[in-house]
Amino acid sequence: MTRRTFLTAAAYSRILGANDRVGVGFIGYGLIGAQHVFDFKNQKDVDMVALSEAYQPRLEQGVATCGTRTKGYRDFRKMLEDRDVQAVVVSTPDHWHALMTMMACAAGKDVYVEKPLTLFVREGRWMVQVARKHNRVVQVGTQQRSGRHYQKARELIQSGYIGKVVSVRMTAYRNIMPGFGSPPDGTPPHDFDYDMWLGPAPKRPFNKQRGIYHFRWFWDYSGGQMTNLGA
Repeated sequence: MTRRTFLTAAAYSRILGANDRVGVGFIGYGLIGAQHVFDFKNQKDVDMVALSEAYQPRLEQGVATCGTRTKGYRDFRKMLEDRDVQAVVVSTPDHWHALMTMMACAAGKDVYVEKPLTLFVREGRWMVQVARKHNRVVQVGTQQRSGRHYQKARELIQSGYIGKVVSVRMTAYRNIMPGFGSPPDGTPPHDFDYDMWLGPAPKRPFNKQRGIYHFRWFWDYSGGQMTNLGA
C-alpha cells in the first residue's frame, strides 16, 4: 500500500526552497523589538512565524501585531527548536546578545542582532567562530557603518593619516526629565519571567528600573572596568 501525503498551502510555503520567503522569529518585543516587527512586516519576502518575550503582556501585544498565525514563546529556546523559524531577530538587553546569537546559529538560524554586539571583545570572537562553524549569516544592527564617511574615516585611521592612535574617548548623554529616580528593590511582576530576563547576567534583586527596560542605567564603567550592576 502506497502512503500518500497531502500538503496544505500553508505547509507547502514552509518547505525550504519552495519559495523565496523567509520565516522570521523575533526575540524581544520592547522599544526596538517593536520597531523591528514593524519593519519586517513591511517586507514582502518575510513570514512572521514566531515571537518570544519574557514579559507576558508584551508577548501578547507582539503576537497580535505580527498576526494570528504567529506563534508565541515565553522561552526563546523553544522558539529556536521551531523548524518554521529560519532566521531570528535579537532585540533583547545587551547581556543576552552574544549568547542568543551563538545559540541561534547552532540551531541552524540566520541572525540579525541589535547593537551592541558584545559586552567584551572575546565574545565577538566566539560569535564569529560559531557563525562560521554553522555556516550562518549574522548581521549586526550598526547601520551607520554603511555610510561612506565612516568608511573614509576608517581608511584614514588604518593608513596612519592621523598618526598613531593611542587613546579614544567618547561621551554620550541621554537627558530624560524628570529622571528615573531610585526605587527600592522589589518582587517581579507575576507575568514577568525575571530569571529568564537575567539569563547569563549576575543574579540581582528585581528593580523596576533594571527590568523591564531601563537596564542600561545599571552599568558601571568606573575604575576602567565594566561592572554589571544588574542587567
